[in-house]
Amino acid sequence: MDKLQKEIEDMSKSIKTDSYPMSIGEIINVYNDGDLVINPEYQRLFRWDMSQQSSLIESILLGIPLPPIYVYQTQEGKWNLIDGQQRLSTILKFVGVLKDKDNNLVKNEALVKTKFLPSLKDKIWENKDDEDKSLTGAQRRYIKRSKIDIVIIDKASDKFAQYEMFQRLNTGGSQLSSQEIRNCLLIMNDPISAGYFKKLSEYENFMKSLPLSERDQDQQGYMEQVVRYFVIRYSRLDVDDSENYNEFLTNEILRIVESGSINFNNEESIFKRVFNLIYRVLDEDCFKKYSSEKSKFLGPVLVGAYEVILPGLIKNLDYFEKDDKSDELISLVKSIYTKAEYLDAVRRGVRPVTRLKKLVAYSEELFRIEN
Repeated sequence: MDKLQKEIEDMSKSIKTDSYPMSIGEIINVYNDGDLVINPEYQRLFRWDMSQQSSLIESILLGIPLPPIYVYQTQEGKWNLIDGQQRLSTILKFVGVLKDKDNNLVKNEALVKTKFLPSLKDKIWENKDDEDKSLTGAQRRYIKRSKIDIVIIDKASDKFAQYEMFQRLNTGGSQLSSQEIRNCLLIMNDPISAGYFKKLSEYENFMKSLPLSERDQDQQGYMEQVVRYFVIRYSRLDVDDSENYNEFLTNEILRIVESGSINFNNEESIFKRVFNLIYRVLDEDCFKKYSSEKSKFLGPVLVGAYEVILPGLIKNLDYFEKDDKSDELISLVKSIYTKAEYLDAVRRGVRPVTRLKKLVAYSEELFRIEN
């Protein structure tokens, strides 16, 4: 068999999908029955402004075909929304059935004037007290009978094929970050572990120790740092230096979770001890670069600092937790940015996976306790 054809056939077997059109009315019923889940971990929260929402309703009324909606079918047969949250949320909100994470109905808003249907301005789904502000019964029925293609990714699909599928679906104006995609896979493959990671990502002293930008927070930056923490803790780092860093993090955290290596009861305690110590001793400066010229920490959180500090600090946690060792820890962290090993690992041109391997290996030497 032709080599390319064999690769096509092998890969096609790892991705199992089905698709069929559903009316918007049917989709609403599936959602109301709890069988269609719009999980906020899968995509960012609903963000379209009223102009975008109104344009979508206009498209439906004009019979303009909408792009497919992608769902992942769980073991229980429920559908978790993967791609199409903004479109689906707009429709469910306009009809008046969309619920937030606390299971409360999201407040509906009147539409605004659109390019082709300016009279949509101030219209809502139904207003029994003021028919001028309401769609007609015929218009509501037309919307409910309009169809959208549903593409179902089956639970039997290979997990790494799923990752690629998320990436390739992730197009348009509100792209998912690598960690948001990673969240999807964690939830699909092990929702319990995903819940633990989420809990740790919200630990107060962890967040205070890592003053991330609003943009990074918005793109699940704290979850990404938790994932990186466990990869640092449990990965053998037996990966080629040319490997894509984000794909490596995804593959490794899924492998680590699947292997059952993490005892979350013990790890939660260690995680909290680590970041309690970091925040107590260095506040929000631990992972920022120290300037000896200005005698202070400057700039944003550095990935390289995170990768070189955590491995050695965790290994010697009992030692550095002692009250009289705070100054030693501060001096050690300040010294990192003049160390040849650190500078070599983070210099321009070094691949991220190479950097990680070098810094994790150097961290043990850096934090070695002299007897």
